[in-house]
Amino acid sequence: MLLLALAAAPLAHARAPQALACAIIAAPEGLDAQLAESVVNEDAERSKPALDTLHALVDRCAADQFLSDKEREAYFGYALGRMARDGLDARLAGEGISSALIDTALDIGPGNANNPATQVTQGDLRRVSTALAEAGHDPVKVTPVGWGLITAWITATAQMFDARRVLD
Repeated sequence: MLLLALAAAPLAHARAPQALACAIIAAPEGLDAQLAESVVNEDAERSKPALDTLHALVDRCAADQFLSDKEREAYFGYALGRMARDGLDARLAGEGISSALIDTALDIGPGNANNPATQVTQGDLRRVSTALAEAGHDPVKVTPVGWGLITAWITATAQMFDARRVLD
């Protein structure tokens, strides 16, 4: 009986990539762009339909993976951050800004620091500004829209990696 209970219990190790991708794969086309917009504008009323859709996807995936309430909440944060990043990437490129440059400047990505963040700091923006200048892109010429997208990218990234720490 004890062996049966242990076999049914979730294992305490990093989630498989396909488990983390469940909601992303199941998402309707365009949800990533809607979630990216919600991170950029922080308008709860306008974001509600997209967030409700994501909640339904996350709930379905969380039930399939036997996630606890804490893990389900973290998975929502992970999916929101990851999908927002997907939606922001092309918008940043449209402004002439490489998302990879932002990640490198802030030591973001697999095997990097991925520092937890509760807010975007002036230090973060200064590091991105320096990286832009070093890449030959005058930071003074970045539009307010561009800086808004950079800030949204940093926010979505922090949310994704903060949630990932809870899930690992």
